[in-house]
Amino acid sequence: MQIGRLFEARYWEGFTDPSVWQFILTGLQVTVLMAIVSIVGSLIFGTLLALARHSSKPALNYPATIYVELIRALPVLYLIFFAYFGGARFGLRDPLLAATFALIAYTSAVNAEIIRAGVLSIERGQVEAASALGLNYWSTMRLVVLPQAFRRVMPPQVSQLVTLIKDTSLAYIVGTTELMRRVFILYSGFDTGVGVIQGLFVVSCIYFALNFALSRFASWLQARGAPASPVNRRLEPTAATDIQGPLANDHQQPRPQAAASGIKRLE
Repeated sequence: MQIGRLFEARYWEGFTDPSVWQFILTGLQVTVLMAIVSIVGSLIFGTLLALARHSSKPALNYPATIYVELIRALPVLYLIFFAYFGGARFGLRDPLLAATFALIAYTSAVNAEIIRAGVLSIERGQVEAASALGLNYWSTMRLVVLPQAFRRVMPPQVSQLVTLIKDTSLAYIVGTTELMRRVFILYSGFDTGVGVIQGLFVVSCIYFALNFALSRFASWLQARGAPASPVNRRLEPTAATDIQGPLANDHQQPRPQAAASGIKRLE
């Protein structure tokens, strides 16, 4: 009986009003803006933190390690409060900026560990080969290591970015008029025809659409940049099989030096 009341028309009639949807979509714009700025900022700052933690220089490694371990141990809600009330002492009274800064600070610390794991997974031989070609540390990271590391950590990276989008709902606590805050306004003290459960259901559908679109986009990026499968590699012609005639047999013969060294090891 109680479940049937959830579908009564009087709890849903508010969603037939265009002004209600305009009010909700305005909050969605704020949520998307916070998410985009936080994603970009956390990826940039997290990458720098990962490289600093990977560095052998104590002046870079120690501060980055302390920052990552400290920030990851704190709740996101605490960081939002700290950024809002602490920033107010320095003239930062905009709750949107304070919440966005807190999200960047927390997510960058988590991203730093994810990216660092990807960097450590790259074979050392690739780094040595890049060094032999004359590339310095930063060029090796930018051209060789990081592109592969980002591709390898795509799944956990997407999971963290999805978490970031959901964490934007915590910004309502300091007065940010994002999506969740505006739905609270709709069903608290106003005769808008929007029920509590109905409003939360609509918001959950919007969050699901955002996160699902982000996951699909990340899967597309990963599939586009994925290397060829080992089966396809084995089917690809090699330099030896491309050579026709007697030269092919000569090409496949072992080198004299290699044969001699093998005999020497057997002795």
